[in-house]
Amino acid sequence: MNVNGENIHVSGEAAFQPLAQFLRNTLNKPGTKVVCAEGDCGACSVVTSSLRQDGWTPLRTINSCIAPVYLFDLSCIITVEGMKHAETLSEVQNKMREFHGGQCGFCTPGMVCSMAQLAEDCKVADSEVTEKKARNYLTGNLCRCTGYEPILKAATNLDLSKWQLLSERYLTSELTAQFKVHLSEPVEVIADNKKLSLPTVMTQALENKAANPAARLVAGATDLGVLINKAKTSLQEILVLSKIPGVHSVSGSASGMLIGAMATLTEVENFVRTAHPELKRLLHIFASPQIKNQGTLLGNILNGSPIGDSIPPLMALDAEIQFQSVRGARSVKLKDYYKAYKVFDKADDEVATGLFVPALAKNFVHRYFKVSLRKDLDISAVTFAAVLKVENKIITEARICMGGVGPTVVRMPQVEDLMTGQFFSEHTFTAAGSLASSLIKPLSDLRASAEYRHLVTENLFKKCFHELETEVLSSVEAVCP
Repeated sequence: MNVNGENIHVSGEAAFQPLAQFLRNTLNKPGTKVVCAEGDCGACSVVTSSLRQDGWTPLRTINSCIAPVYLFDLSCIITVEGMKHAETLSEVQNKMREFHGGQCGFCTPGMVCSMAQLAEDCKVADSEVTEKKARNYLTGNLCRCTGYEPILKAATNLDLSKWQLLSERYLTSELTAQFKVHLSEPVEVIADNKKLSLPTVMTQALENKAANPAARLVAGATDLGVLINKAKTSLQEILVLSKIPGVHSVSGSASGMLIGAMATLTEVENFVRTAHPELKRLLHIFASPQIKNQGTLLGNILNGSPIGDSIPPLMALDAEIQFQSVRGARSVKLKDYYKAYKVFDKADDEVATGLFVPALAKNFVHRYFKVSLRKDLDISAVTFAAVLKVENKIITEARICMGGVGPTVVRMPQVEDLMTGQFFSEHTFTAAGSLASSLIKPLSDLRASAEYRHLVTENLFKKCFHELETEVLSSVEAVCP
């Protein structure tokens, strides 16, 4: 890995440390702060890019407190110390100083890193920094002092002509050449009772998993990193697919979309921006930029949380997980993958290599909702997805999925049967919501009571009708003579 322009060789126990701990304690980069150790506050934000077969990934901020060092093989890490030029502060740092955006100072380094990505992206795209963009980029950076006004002023007053691209400063041809020779080299690290494997071809990964069924596949670690930090789990055998060509890809065809095992949520969100804007809208509020830049879509699915934001829409779209093992390959539809809480249709020697999402045929409409205590950076209380085929105002096919209402995300065949063959009307959706509410068995927890989840379930069906009504009616009018 390379940190602020210096190549760092990591071995032994250090490879298993959280990146923030390694930066602070081993490399003496104390600007990177650790507060929550859960990936929530953003004080630990750093900017990263990784070298792949097709070149460097775009520079992105990530939460270094929950990301283990071993995920950053052949990566460039830029901390707040690396933002300045020699002894001169960067444009972002200068504007934070000029507009008094530092406040107490503890969260400031992470905010500088997020604003650096904002400046980088806007300069590359030749676009201006707006307050809306600044708010979006700073979603994952929490300030507990006097508020965001001076921080937003600092961002919107950036002079991009004074911003020297970090990609030009750090992702040099020299570093590329140094790293490129190692792209096809597998990595293995053994320290104490831990073993790490980063194979470079899928056959190596499958053989490793067959020989070590207990080996845990780690992608972005945005969930596992929290559990490890809070001493809720520990990993001894670790398998990472990041050096295998193709696992980061997202591609589309007439038949559907194929998402690689290591494709990040940000990469998927960017891909579906025009191809599936409703899914893009949901992914936009999925989590903070730092989490989406590191976490993977397939990881969210495989983790199987009953409130996993991506699961209801993908289940309603009839998505299927692609598995491989030394015994062969198979696919499992999401509606069949979840057997019970944290019980899955997956063999111990199988590796999930991708997710296929079939394209929707004509006359389908869809809506996906996430209900949480706040819009951004929050865990869902209830999730909802409806994919409906409507012909001449008659619902001819219905797929309804909900999360947060039971031990797993559920598909609701009884509700689907009730809606199929009915007029697309408020009465149909009200009846469907009432039936769905009677079928679910939600728990009360810190995010919502069972009673609240019952009420929200009914209301989401009504919301779905009102949001789709204009779209359905306009399509009917379009085909009328």
